[in-house]
Formats: sequence, structure tokens, C-alpha cells
Amino acid sequence: MRCGGSTDVKPANDEVKEICGKIREAAETHSAKKFECFEAVEFCSQLVAGTNYFVKIRVGEGEFIHVRIYNTLPCYGDELILHGIRQHHEGGNGTIGYFEAHINLDLPKYDD
Repeated sequence: MRCGGSTDVKPANDEVKEICGKIREAAETHSAKKFECFEAVEFCSQLVAGTNYFVKIRVGEGEFIHVRIYNTLPCYGDELILHGIRQHHEGGNGTIGYFEAHINLDLPKYDD
């Protein structure tokens, strides 16, 4: 992966599923709803001063969200921060990729 560029979209692996589990509460808080399930489906990532993960998550029958999660570098605490969340209304068929953060960055951070 080159710095600044996104990887190809691929199925969610164990690492991404674990990361998503750690930000579920923040995603539910921001969405003001309790999700029926929270299953990472696919993702791409972007190497910056840390790593951005763009993940499609199944949250109910035919219902998906896209999240942007920032993982800081180890020298900055190796923290996971939910930077963005978008409702996804295409039944899981929409593309996943970069989107601007739009969440209040004062949300709790999640350490490993």
C-alpha cells in the first residue's frame, strides 16, 4: 500500500472485525440507536499518519452502515477513533471507500 492511497476493497478479516467491535458503542451512540447486529462485511484502508479503515458493517436485515475508523500510530497511543459514520441504503451493494469525517472528534477513544 502506498502512503495516502487506499487499498482495494476486500472481505473483512479478523483484525478489522475486532476493531469494529471496539467502536460499536460509539457508533450506536452517534446513530442514537441500538443495532440488531454489528458484522463487518468488507473494508479498505488508507495509510496516513496512522491508518484509516473504511468498513461496511451489517447492522440489521438488509441494513448497512459505513464507518471511518482512525488508528493512530503506536508513538501516539495506538488509539482507535470513530471519525465518521454514514447510513447505507443500497442493501449492501454500494461501494465502500474514502469519505470525509463528520463526527464530533470529542467522542471517546478506544485503546487496544
